[in-house]
Amino acid sequence: MTQKKMKTEDVLKAYQVISTAKYSKLDDADKIKVWKIARSLKPVAEKFREDSEDAQEKMKPMEDFDQQLMKAQEYEREIHKTDFDATKLPMGAAEYGKFVEEFKAYQKLVNETIKEFAEKEVTVEFKPLTEDAFGKLMASNDWTLEQVATLGEIIC
Repeated sequence: MTQKKMKTEDVLKAYQVISTAKYSKLDDADKIKVWKIARSLKPVAEKFREDSEDAQEKMKPMEDFDQQLMKAQEYEREIHKTDFDATKLPMGAAEYGKFVEEFKAYQKLVNETIKEFAEKEVTVEFKPLTEDAFGKLMASNDWTLEQVATLGEIIC
């Protein structure tokens, strides 16, 4: 087993590629290795997703945030209609403007928090693939050069 320290965002990229990989050209032992690599990356990806969702929920600037967001979206749809009718607006322009400012501040805070999660260093443990096995894995999949580079840096 090899322990690798890497940023969460790198684990996420690798997991995204490997979790949908096809193993058809690999021998059985390498298929198991790839499956185990995916299993070792999955908890990091799931924790990132859970932490991100938790941050988005807990950092909402007001209790009725979701309702206000829906009203703001409806406001935007209404003002862009060709048969615009100001009496059908779910909120006034001032209320909409205030919500937009609060929403921008909320998004900035959430993005900073998620970026912090993504840059956190984690340790994952697995048996790396040989170059030959990685070549067979590439031959089994229709990956871009970016996907190959992302995965190759981590699992080989």
